[in-house]
Amino acid sequence: MAKAAGGGPNKPSGKGAASRNTSRGAASSKKPASGEAGSSDADVDAAVVDEAPPNWKNAWPFFVAAGVVALVVLGIVLSNISRPPEERVSDDALVQYAINDLYTAKNGPDYAEYRANTCDADLDKPGFPAEAQFVAENQASLDQNGRIEIPEITDLVVDGDRATAKVHWHYKNKSEDKQVVETTVVRENGEWKVCSS
Repeated sequence: MAKAAGGGPNKPSGKGAASRNTSRGAASSKKPASGEAGSSDADVDAAVVDEAPPNWKNAWPFFVAAGVVALVVLGIVLSNISRPPEERVSDDALVQYAINDLYTAKNGPDYAEYRANTCDADLDKPGFPAEAQFVAENQASLDQNGRIEIPEITDLVVDGDRATAKVHWHYKNKSEDKQVVETTVVRENGEWKVCSS
């Protein structure tokens, strides 16, 4: 009888049934070895499901850090803007500006600028030049030697309201004749002035 040999539709039996179940089970349970191409779609789907979507709540430490950095930068900017310009520059730079302005006044020749960058002790000395003498001497030097050039200022030391530096200078037309002058600069009423001693 066909029914006894093949088994019923709900009860597989015999070799035929076993081979059908084995082949179906082998196809569904066999996974490719790691490193082999063609991993199953089920593995990819599982990986996607395991990763949670990004959430803005997870980023709050970064927002806090960015806010702190922004406040610090804003504080520095506001501090620099609210301070007067002369307080934003270091004393070293102000001393160099005073020296440069004095030599620029000689190049002018600009007597008012020269006096503005000279200390009170020098202005009060009996040998301080009058305007006519200053202009005549510096104009003659300018015509003969060219402008005074300062390639560098070295050994600058600021100690309170007093500074010393070495000014390296030469005339434009005599660049081989380099001069080095020990220079003293003092702070008077908040402004740096070049002084002979």
